[in-house]
Amino acid sequence: MTAGYYDREATRYDDSRGGLDRARRAADAVAALVPTAGRTLDVGGGTGIVSAELAAQGRDVLVVDLSVGMLRLAAGRLPGRVAAGRADRLPVAASSVDLVTAIWVLHLLPVDQADAVVAEAARVLRPGGHLVTTVDKPLAHGREAAEADARDRVLAVAGRARLTAVGQSAFSGRSEWGSSSGGDPVFRVVAFRRD
Repeated sequence: MTAGYYDREATRYDDSRGGLDRARRAADAVAALVPTAGRTLDVGGGTGIVSAELAAQGRDVLVVDLSVGMLRLAAGRLPGRVAAGRADRLPVAASSVDLVTAIWVLHLLPVDQADAVVAEAARVLRPGGHLVTTVDKPLAHGREAAEADARDRVLAVAGRARLTAVGQSAFSGRSEWGSSSGGDPVFRVVAFRRD
């Protein structure tokens, strides 16, 4: 899917994808893995619904997304805290953030671009900083696994980028869109630390 798709989908995106309840669950899963606040980069943060929940936890959040339509909504939630940019070429300096989140991002990308996103997260993280990303998203919806966000592959790619896996969690949340699993899909998240 392209930025144009998300521009068109922006106004109905949150309601069709589980809304505030699911966003809170995602932010709580991040907090369970990385409880300390700090400078946070929400990569592919879209409308900023999860980003705003991360900010409510005391994190200094910047939302980065390619879709201008999504970022307009994010700017309403986090004024002055949005930037247009690619997930594999982040518009921030090396070693400048404490936490990078990539919630529901990697599965959308070709494998080589997903790998570049993980490497780019490693570049912008300070030593001791964390990457938290969802993995195996299609499985949560009862679909075939996507190679780009397959947990074992992401672990290997992160290891090559000098990120160490430090924990995993999960959260659930029903949505009107995309689920063929019949119940609340369970989304897996993995945390990595830059040494």
